Amino acid sequence: MNAARAPIVEVAASLAEPSGFKAWCRANSFALVLLAPTVLILLALTIFPLIYSVYISLFDYYLPRPHRRAFVGLENYGAVLTDARFWASMRITGIFMFFSISIQFILGMALAVFFFDEFRGRSAKAVYLPLILVPMMIAPVVVGYVWRLLYQVEFGPLNYMLLQIGISRLEFTASAGTALLSIIVADIWQWTPFVTLVMLAGLVALPQELFEVTEMDGASTWQRLRYVMLPLLSRVIAIVLLIRLLDSFRELDKIFIMTQGGPGTVTETVSYYAFLTGFKFFRIGYAAAMSLLLLAVTAIICTGIAKVLHKEQIFER
Repeated sequence: MNAARAPIVEVAASLAEPSGFKAWCRANSFALVLLAPTVLILLALTIFPLIYSVYISLFDYYLPRPHRRAFVGLENYGAVLTDARFWASMRITGIFMFFSISIQFILGMALAVFFFDEFRGRSAKAVYLPLILVPMMIAPVVVGYVWRLLYQVEFGPLNYMLLQIGISRLEFTASAGTALLSIIVADIWQWTPFVTLVMLAGLVALPQELFEVTEMDGASTWQRLRYVMLPLLSRVIAIVLLIRLLDSFRELDKIFIMTQGGPGTVTETVSYYAFLTGFKFFRIGYAAAMSLLLLAVTAIICTGIAKVLHKEQIFER
């Protein structure tokens, strides 16, 4: 009898013991208590607004009449996808992103190679590195005001220099031909240091023996860049481009300060159009639908880049 009852007792004891998850919670209860406020704040600041945005995007919600919301389902999404102004702002966003990120990468890579010798102990070029990094530490709103003053027609230093060489004043941010270019230049000035810093960190992390061998073989700087640096930095380049792409996609601060989307809609990016729709035209449901579509586009881009990086890792293995 005792031998027969032993397995039953063991089963009952095992059932009485806490499961793996419960045991883990009990073992880490103090840590969970410490993390709880942070988790709650993150839920309040990220998860809840996202869920509420999805909810409000299904309504025709005009902010001055908040109690007259009408459920429209997916009509807001259909209206956004057939909105000519939305697609025009997407085109402007694409132009802004292409030129801004391309030039930032070229200049940032060139500066990283320029400063690379200092980290190998052969020059004093890195004395200037902290000065070059200053723009990326300035708030985008401040950058907008700085460049707005630089572009000022009557008293701006850029127009003063143009007058000194015999060129008439230019309305940099008020002309349809130069407004978008002016914002691109300001964005390049601010974020090229970021590209420089990350690419320089990638170069320093590479095996230095490779560069010593290429120098012994008489390779030029261009050959080292093309055949050694760029292939080995492919993952770093992809991450840098992804970060800059996401930041450029939601560019708003400098546009608001410098041009407010004008003249006309020449500098109206899709983020600024969503901002106008929600906080100037007060079409909250429509703006929420537009923002969620932009979130979907961003997620697709991130997924695509992540898959490319994953395939490269599999191929290397």
